[in-house]
Amino acid sequence: MQTITQSNPQMDIQLFADAFKKKGKLLYRWNRRAIHKLAREISPAYRDFVNRLLSNNKLLIDRYSGGECRPIEYGEIYSLKKRCKNKIKVDFSDPRTFAHELGHSVDFLFGEFNSFSGNIVIYDGKTLNDIFQEEFNNHHKELYEFLMDEYRLNIDANIHKGAYNIFINNMPKYLTLCDTEEPKLRKKLQKELYECGFVEVYYQINTRKCFKVLEQKYIPIMDALSSVYDITGLYLVGHDLEYYMRYSARAAQEFFANVFADKILGNHTRYDNLIKLMPRSFDAFEKLFFMIYERIQNNKRFTDLPIKDTYLDEEVYQDNPEEEEEC
Repeated sequence: MQTITQSNPQMDIQLFADAFKKKGKLLYRWNRRAIHKLAREISPAYRDFVNRLLSNNKLLIDRYSGGECRPIEYGEIYSLKKRCKNKIKVDFSDPRTFAHELGHSVDFLFGEFNSFSGNIVIYDGKTLNDIFQEEFNNHHKELYEFLMDEYRLNIDANIHKGAYNIFINNMPKYLTLCDTEEPKLRKKLQKELYECGFVEVYYQINTRKCFKVLEQKYIPIMDALSSVYDITGLYLVGHDLEYYMRYSARAAQEFFANVFADKILGNHTRYDNLIKLMPRSFDAFEKLFFMIYERIQNNKRFTDLPIKDTYLDEEVYQDNPEEEEEC
């Protein structure tokens, strides 16, 4: 059972702000209001935990219009002795992006070669990555069908019956239009998209935010599905297929960051859906999170954690040492 540290909410908010001052006085001065507001978005149960993470002088923070986590040091393979530098760049007005990128920095606390999600044994010799891959590979088709069926019901209810089919069936034409500069082809595609009703449906999906219901419930699953299915243009949260093709453990790393964000922001709706749809992966995350939380809160070393004796796709990072992790 995880023990939550009791703390003073106002003191925690001030400590959060002070941590940013130490990261950079100008950074804090220019973003003071957003930082204080961000502190209040963190679940009171985890403010002290987040403050301890921010106090790590190996963690660098900067302002950015989106979100990314860049490992600056990659660490010694199979070693949890020395923490490594990570830099997160976020828009402080977006709590979830901040929490997501902070999650990446926690996963890479001892470097990407020693990511907690890929290296720490949870049970039966398996890491979070192993457990996630097993469960997701066995069920991604039904998860995709489940999510898209709910998307269909939402679009048809908010626009009109059949709107989803117009949207999905004509998406290839729309993506071709976005990619081509050939005038005759563009004119032809534009005409077809207007006449079939796609343009109006696409506009209404965006205006009425039909995708927001899915975001409130399924972001970790949506992002995981984007590692297998091309969701370009569908307004769904995720990465492109190329991002995931570069490194097999990225899906689990994104899963960790997504669930970590929901954990520290107190988003119980997504938790409830994860328990129902990906119970083994959720349970593995919870066990891993507790291992990290308990050691951070008690200033304990991580050297007692069991490390898997093999690491997948290590050579990818050796070939691309400057590559960044984006939200």
